[in-house]
Amino acid sequence: MATKEIKDYIKMEDLKAGYLYKILARNASYGIWIPEKKSFAISRIKFGNNYIFEENHWDAPVFATVKPLEEVEQSPFDAEDIKIYYNESEYFGYNHEDDLLKYLNKFEGDRDYTWPRRGKI
Repeated sequence: MATKEIKDYIKMEDLKAGYLYKILARNASYGIWIPEKKSFAISRIKFGNNYIFEENHWDAPVFATVKPLEEVEQSPFDAEDIKIYYNESEYFGYNHEDDLLKYLNKFEGDRDYTWPRRGKI
């Protein structure tokens, strides 16, 4: 079912910071709510790479792609764990990125990590 057709989803004001939700989104089925950014931290796979990505809540002002469907559990991560960091060499990433990926991938289950997928280019 297309995201636009889903009318019953959890509104931003009813979400809990740092909680894991079952979501309807472009790139994942589970995400951790980040209220300051109005987005969910998700595990994304693109061109064989698995990394943390953020998608915005459906009611966010821009790039709205996520409708949260149900609360799953309080994740072991807080806002600092999901915060993007920078250093002198301009590298950026997420605090505890490996742990975040392991946690989210446990819920996402078996996904295709290879490119090209199913022999398609």
